[in-house]
Amino acid sequence: MHDSQDETTRTRLLHAARVVFASDGLHRATVRKISALARANIAAVNYHFGSKENLYVAVLRDHLEQKLRRNPRDAGVNGLTSPRGRLRAYVRSMLVECVYDGDAVSARLGRLLSQEFVQASSRCFHSVIENYCAPSYAMLLDIVRQLLPGSDHETVSRCATSIVGQCVLYGHAGEVISLISPDMALKPSNVEAMADFIVEFTLGGIERLSASRSGHAFS
Repeated sequence: MHDSQDETTRTRLLHAARVVFASDGLHRATVRKISALARANIAAVNYHFGSKENLYVAVLRDHLEQKLRRNPRDAGVNGLTSPRGRLRAYVRSMLVECVYDGDAVSARLGRLLSQEFVQASSRCFHSVIENYCAPSYAMLLDIVRQLLPGSDHETVSRCATSIVGQCVLYGHAGEVISLISPDMALKPSNVEAMADFIVEFTLGGIERLSASRSGHAFS
């Protein structure tokens, strides 16, 4: 019974922290406010998570896990899927992750997650990168290696990073894109077209790199 109550309290704290961190961010959020919303003792945060910072990381980790469960990087991929098909699935997954789904709390947590990827505010967040981002990036490296067989690690890494950069731009700079070029803003209705374009653009660059390596560079 005690373990069940502890788990229930932990879950309430996570749910409350989602709302508070989404509203206030890490630094302005308070343990008192989170505890009150969760109907928990103010000491419960330290008991279950160790600190406010650890709870913040747990919230972002849970948010990322939910995103990846709904939109896995290898959605629809099987042993017969071509490298191009694997790339398309990967790119689409990243774009869908950036689309506003009507949940304001989720959208705000997504922006906080993006900020952490740029500059982690807590060393605890490094574990999220190692456990979730590194395997995802390794998958992309494998896709690029299949598209550019025989290429050195530096070239493969640059290609993979370029692909990620094209995708995350729509999430990180969505508001700016909406102001400068509204038709380019990512939304449910254009995810497939955006995914197709990024894949075609990427494959064009890879084709050029491949031709350059074989001594048939474009003029």
